[in-house]
Amino acid sequence: MDKNKSSGLRKRILIITIIPILLLGFLIACFSYFQFNKTMEHEVQRNLKNVAMATVRAYDHIYPGDYGVAENEDGSYRVTKGGVDLTDKVEYIDELHNDSGIDITLFYLDIRILTTIRNERGNRISGTVVNKMVVDDIFGSGEGHFYNNMHVNGTNYYAYYAPLINSDGSVVGMMFAGKPTAVVKQDVMRSAIPIIGIAIAMMIIVSFIGTSFSKELAQAIGKEKNFLGAIAGGNLRAQLDASIIARKDEIGEMGRFTVHVQKFIRDMIERDPLTKLYTRRIGELKIQYAQQSALENNSPYCVAMCDIDFFKKFNDTYGHDCGDQVLRETAAIFNRVLFREGFAVRWGGEEFIIIYEEMNMDQAYKALSKLREEVINHVLEYGEERLNITMTFGLVEGDSRNINDIVKVADELLYYGKTHGRNQIVRGDEVDIEAEEKSE
Repeated sequence: MDKNKSSGLRKRILIITIIPILLLGFLIACFSYFQFNKTMEHEVQRNLKNVAMATVRAYDHIYPGDYGVAENEDGSYRVTKGGVDLTDKVEYIDELHNDSGIDITLFYLDIRILTTIRNERGNRISGTVVNKMVVDDIFGSGEGHFYNNMHVNGTNYYAYYAPLINSDGSVVGMMFAGKPTAVVKQDVMRSAIPIIGIAIAMMIIVSFIGTSFSKELAQAIGKEKNFLGAIAGGNLRAQLDASIIARKDEIGEMGRFTVHVQKFIRDMIERDPLTKLYTRRIGELKIQYAQQSALENNSPYCVAMCDIDFFKKFNDTYGHDCGDQVLRETAAIFNRVLFREGFAVRWGGEEFIIIYEEMNMDQAYKALSKLREEVINHVLEYGEERLNITMTFGLVEGDSRNINDIVKVADELLYYGKTHGRNQIVRGDEVDIEAEEKSE
């Protein structure tokens, strides 16, 4: 009898333990999903706004001047910017769409002029804005607006519309940046379901451990909950308690998986805030991908390390605001000239890494020479000053070596160029660094 009573008591304790744990697991799962969804929506809104505004600024930079309408000889009309016909000028928005998965549309008044959105036949859509509310909002306020359920070409979008404003202050159009709602929801579900599934599984497993472990379990779940809540609240740099990561059980596994998800999200959204180029961390990943792709496809690639000559002089003479402007405008040149040729990474300070995929040394040298000439010919206006920029480059052809070793060689070539006159490109197949060092 005593044994049966003891067994029944243990069952009742387990039942009492299971119910709160399962309930807690359910609440954590729901809280994590809805908070994660809210955070992702906020991030999407911020990213769409950044893309829309950056695209507006990019067109202002590429085609300086006001938007307008010009008549063709046949009586038809075309939209211009700074006198340049914008018809079919889709290279920039196509590249941006390919990199980010975000659709871009430029409207003049409420008429689509350029767009990345295509119909079921693969043709770019045309026509006017269907939703009159959008037109009233943008043209009425002159400010950007975000919409979380915009219907475009049969697809619901998270969308941000930024006004296009001419120099006289008039709103003459809109820049649309949007991402299909289904894609965003799918990303949320793809990230949230494993976490929710592991959380529920953990609740069931832990419920059988017994009352002696319930206190420890509750504390562990509390730490996980706080960590997930921090992520869901937008704190992508939250730290998970080390004791959770060190665990060898399912709780530790869930914690490590969540940390991995956190790091992945943070890495995907991090760009250098000043230059908008890839940060060094993301750059290293992209260099590795470029190397892996080159090796798998038996194709060449090249790596260039470069920096701005006498950059310290800009800061010391004109102030750090001038130095920041130098970095921004240099990065803008990179983005423009490297279009469909390669990509740039801000490596640190005034140093940059440039990757040329599917290019051998001669091809990369030619492309890099073009970039160098663009930098030299660029005039930076800072206040009443008109300043010129030069850069030195170290160019090396990539291979299967460790990425750090390849970058090191490029850096040594850069240093050689800095000590032998600056404002030049030093090729790794023309300068033997080891021999130069021995001769010195």
